[in-house]
Amino acid sequence: MKKTVTLLFFLLFIGNLFAQQASDYFPSQTGFEWKFKATPLDSVSNPINDQAFYRIDKFESVINYQGKLANIVLTKSGPLGTILLLPYLDSLFYNTEGTTGYEYFSIRNIEGFLISLDSLGVAPNFSFLNFFTSLQDWYDNYRFASPAGTEYTLLQKDTTINISSQNVPLGFKYSGKRLQDEAISTVLGNFDCKKFLLQWKVTAYSILTLLTLSDTIWIAPNNWIVQDIIPGQYIDNLTFLGVQPFSIPGLETKLTDAIVTVANEESIPGDFSLEQNYPNPFNPDTKIRFVIASGEKQSQFVTLKVYNILGNEVATLVNEEKPAGTYEVTFDSHSGESASGGRNLPSGIYFYKLQAGNYIQTRKMILIK
Repeated sequence: MKKTVTLLFFLLFIGNLFAQQASDYFPSQTGFEWKFKATPLDSVSNPINDQAFYRIDKFESVINYQGKLANIVLTKSGPLGTILLLPYLDSLFYNTEGTTGYEYFSIRNIEGFLISLDSLGVAPNFSFLNFFTSLQDWYDNYRFASPAGTEYTLLQKDTTINISSQNVPLGFKYSGKRLQDEAISTVLGNFDCKKFLLQWKVTAYSILTLLTLSDTIWIAPNNWIVQDIIPGQYIDNLTFLGVQPFSIPGLETKLTDAIVTVANEESIPGDFSLEQNYPNPFNPDTKIRFVIASGEKQSQFVTLKVYNILGNEVATLVNEEKPAGTYEVTFDSHSGESASGGRNLPSGIYFYKLQAGNYIQTRKMILIK
């Protein structure tokens, strides 16, 4: 009898563990799309409906990125009327290993806030932007096998800033918690979701909480993130640091069926364009899409070149006559030919320039190794 109970417990444990594999929650095929409506929230988390916008994410590819096999998700945001016409301008990075889902932390979504914080001049010799930039890395945010209600630390880092000639010790803590599973209803149907709470906490003197930024995320099988709510808040406890009270807006992101896909039509484009590369940042390769317009000439001589931050040419991607149409090329930072032969480029900012007749456009991209 005892052996039977032990065997049943073991089988139950194995079955539960298998059901919580992180890969079970991420779409299995590239090309998967998420369509969201994002509604800003005021300081008490009331929706600001007239400022709502839309977002489309697309599972583009799987590549090695910063030491992990990453699921690359392209993302773009904009008004409902033009979102389908806009290019993808940013990338999200996810990795699934066993019962854990990793996410690459980037400051892109909080860069404006960090710059604003630095501009207040509270600590002239300390840059919040540089500090958080140094924290960009993979974090195991989603621990599917973690007991519900148990907090886990993702990052703990302490530093000291000088304010009004006084050294103030600050602590930065990034933590996660798997909450109780929750069934939610969406425009795509009902999902039994894993629910997570991610938090950044900033403390002073190890005991005084200055700021807490929370993010609640719902993850559905085969669909990944289907709902995300960041509450708004009013910060009024930083006056001792010389910071006047201010509000941090929140954001409610939910699946929507308002974005209607328009069938692709084979047509000659009516204008030139050079889209933002994706993924961006990238390592080691990225894709660049451009459009050559129709005109009096049947074709145009087109060049697409890549330059480093000093203005030196490092690659020629296109150098030929091309008829009107939409094109996509891949830029590989590790191989190929450039003005100086084979290339193995270092991390940094690069520029790519499209020239077709009198049309010239340049965009920036970032290589991270």
